[in-house]
Amino acid sequence: MIKEQSQKSVYVVTRNQRRIEDTNYTSLSDAEFRADKLRAALKNYDPSDVKRVAVVKTQKPYRIR
Repeated sequence: MIKEQSQKSVYVVTRNQRRIEDTNYTSLSDAEFRADKLRAALKNYDPSDVKRVAVVKTQKPYRIR
């Protein structure tokens, strides 16, 4: 018999709807902090991509491409 594990929600930072790294954040504030750092770096290279950075809450983080 296979036991089902209840999966907790985690936060993932994405850019253009793709994960930027393999890190899963357990708190929204940590994920937003990382997203803000990415946005600051993108301002120097491609300011139009700043608006494409998002924090996604999910129970299946590795399903996000």
